[in-house]
Amino acid sequence: MNSKFTQIERRMAEKGFLKFLSLRIRQKIDAGIAAITRRIISMKTPIQKNKVVFMHFNNSYSCNPSYICNEILRQNLPWELVYVSDKKKMQKFPVPYPKGVKIVRRNSLEHFYAMASAKIWVDNAVCFPWEYLPKKKDQIYINTWHGSMGLKRIDADKIVSSKWAKAAKRVNKITDFMISNSKFETEVYRTTYWPNPDVKILEYGHPRNDILFSDEETKVAIKKKICDFYEVEEDCKFILYAPTFRDEGNLDCYDIDYNRILAAATARFGGKWKILNRFHFKVASALKSLPLIRDNPDILNGNLYEDIQELMLISDIGITDYSSWICDFVLTGKPGFIYANDLSEYNDERGFYYPLESTPFAIAENNDEMERNILNFDEIEYNKKKEQFLTDRGCTEQGDAAYKVVELMKNYIN
Repeated sequence: MNSKFTQIERRMAEKGFLKFLSLRIRQKIDAGIAAITRRIISMKTPIQKNKVVFMHFNNSYSCNPSYICNEILRQNLPWELVYVSDKKKMQKFPVPYPKGVKIVRRNSLEHFYAMASAKIWVDNAVCFPWEYLPKKKDQIYINTWHGSMGLKRIDADKIVSSKWAKAAKRVNKITDFMISNSKFETEVYRTTYWPNPDVKILEYGHPRNDILFSDEETKVAIKKKICDFYEVEEDCKFILYAPTFRDEGNLDCYDIDYNRILAAATARFGGKWKILNRFHFKVASALKSLPLIRDNPDILNGNLYEDIQELMLISDIGITDYSSWICDFVLTGKPGFIYANDLSEYNDERGFYYPLESTPFAIAENNDEMERNILNFDEIEYNKKKEQFLTDRGCTEQGDAAYKVVELMKNYIN
């Protein structure tokens, strides 16, 4: 009987292996056919000189691509604007896409025809070389990236995805312009994915950060919009907590004590507080249903609101672990903190561009330290460190980056 079961198990294993092998072969054939199709589309499709295609790594209408797109709309330029999204966001997006922008589904034929016919590509990651359609010599590729003055390293040997590494190698060859917000960021580009001297790096600032220079009237209007969205009173104060993800998928790092944070903020700054809890999209689904978060009325789901820059603008405190958005938030001058219970492990795994102690942000490795840092916040000392931080990085943000990028685009469209 044992012999009989051994034979059956062997046949099942062989069948499973053959099925797996067959699937891998089909996938390779499909990928080859898709690549040939994209090449044919590129060769056969003429360029439309007033057409621009935008891509975001998360397929959302946010970050630098959306702010550049909005500036084109603000100037009422007669350009054809195409934004690449995905089926889920096209159906469930909480804020309507702007009128005058055509939305196409990612990896559809419509998407690839739009790429082939556009004069200008705008990207905030390595989206265009991901499922690559050959770029023609008369097309212009502008990459804005999505980080800002650190913190975590983005070197190729720190990225675990082989497909990402392949796309990053290709992006170095096809990029025409990189948009930087500092001397520091320019150096990061040159020493990571854009060593090609033909890539021009322009220190315009980040278009998405223009909103952080808004006047008081705009701030009030955006806060009202966000309070209406979450159905909270307008005199509420907000803490934006937005940590990054871990390459190894570890979830133990997200143990921040929300109630102690709220109590400390009330004790130190006064007022009524809510936490805008915004996880990285790679871990948001796994964490959003935790009872501690789900059942607490003072914790709002920050992932429901697409534009983190608007959340930054109206938030009174920012907390992260290693996410670079805090280096945007510092432009507001409002208190920023780092909560990281795996500091040494993360430094070994991913690494930092500079010691976190050189930032203005008080660092906590446990909830006792986090509470103490909020209660002991020194505004004068923080402002001194903030100014030194921006000076040391050679920050060029002035609130007009989107305008500068559009002026650049006009040189090739007009």
